[in-house]
Amino acid sequence: MSGSKASKTIENISDTARWVAVYRAAESARPDALFNDRFAALLAGPHGKDIVESIPGGTLMGWAVVVRTRVIDEVILRAVAEQGIDTVLNLAAGLDTRPYRLALPANLHWFEVDLPEISAYKEHKLAAEKPVCRLERITLDLSDVEKRRALFERINKQGGKVLVLTE
Repeated sequence: MSGSKASKTIENISDTARWVAVYRAAESARPDALFNDRFAALLAGPHGKDIVESIPGGTLMGWAVVVRTRVIDEVILRAVAEQGIDTVLNLAAGLDTRPYRLALPANLHWFEVDLPEISAYKEHKLAAEKPVCRLERITLDLSDVEKRRALFERINKQGGKVLVLTE
């Protein structure tokens, strides 16, 4: 993609979260939407829209994100309801808003792990919002093996049933 508009628009891995948020926002705006993510447009921002518009056929790729989002929503809700999951560990969480938009129990502990920049951006954009469950954001470069192992140990020591999510 050297020299293309997309290579100038996607500046780092965190930009892919803005890209995905555009598709979630478009789906949420549909009258027959498969899910409602009222935060997606806010999080995608103009940069997310620029990314989608810069990719040839970019708007055609949204269906895969929509289906993935709906399926993962259902998997999480079923795991919590039927398997007693009491902790979700969302690795490379990006701009995921499930702790704000899903019907989750208030005592569910949701950990979001991502790079400092995207975590700070999300924290800022959602500062006035309240998650439905116990949300903890952790800034961590998941490519750091030692820090990743320490995180897994910390979560494991809490006991309970953990669902690990990574998209």
